[in-house]
Amino acid sequence: MNQYNSTEIIKIVFFSGTGSTGEVAGTFQRLLEAQEKKVIVHELNSRNTITNDKEDMLIILYPVHACNAPEAVYEYIKTVDKVEKKPAVVISVSGGGEITPNTASRLHCIKRLENKGFQVIYEKMIVMPSNWIIRTVDGLSIRLLEVLPNRIEKIISDLSKGITRRTKPNLINKFFSNLGELEKYGARYCGKRIKVNENCNGCGWCEKNCPRTNITIINSTPQFSNKCLLCLKCIYGCPKRALTPGIGKFIVIKEGYNLDKIKKCTNKDQIDSIDELAKGYLYKGIKEYLLENQ
Repeated sequence: MNQYNSTEIIKIVFFSGTGSTGEVAGTFQRLLEAQEKKVIVHELNSRNTITNDKEDMLIILYPVHACNAPEAVYEYIKTVDKVEKKPAVVISVSGGGEITPNTASRLHCIKRLENKGFQVIYEKMIVMPSNWIIRTVDGLSIRLLEVLPNRIEKIISDLSKGITRRTKPNLINKFFSNLGELEKYGARYCGKRIKVNENCNGCGWCEKNCPRTNITIINSTPQFSNKCLLCLKCIYGCPKRALTPGIGKFIVIKEGYNLDKIKKCTNKDQIDSIDELAKGYLYKGIKEYLLENQ
């Protein structure tokens, strides 16, 4: 029996810092509900209560953090009850695509799910505009958002046909994935050292919106704890642009990152060809993703 077609309840669990993975999760929900599936959505936010639901299929989505899943995903899996071959889907989201060093970015997540008794039947990378180091040019950002529903429809179609998809990362990418796990300690260290400049007016936006409740306003000034995942939501979202990394300033895109603004973008370079816009290795994964199935 096809596992997807016999599925009545699908649970989507996701972590999202600056909004891209949330956009992917929302698109999944909309398209699944259009097929009359019952969908439970759970965002991994420290303010949310984790529940053990009786779903028939689990879909986990997360942004790639240092060639891996964010720690919040591992924390969630740890709380899940053991199951017997319940089908699961793992979707990673990145700004670079399925290229080295990211091709093993689902490996540790999948192993943890399998240790809980899940049967991971499908894994895939979704590409969204980058919020890390290098800004995705407008023309490519527009295209990535345009193709998002089609890419998710393809995943749902594959599942409905009983198509499984598992990858086999090479040793180099497995090495990067194992090495990247150290970033979780680095994120806590860097997050505790975020700098507050004179623009801060103590509005509390960062405290209210941090998905890890890592920020507390004391005497009208943000104070940072050691639970940070370095998702950059506070830095990009601060209304006064008052926050900057104390370490690793190069990771922040100078122009900032605002998904809502990107969705409204109509920059003329969107008329250029993908080949003209996606030049060089850094855009190789985006190029392959946009040209997939054409």
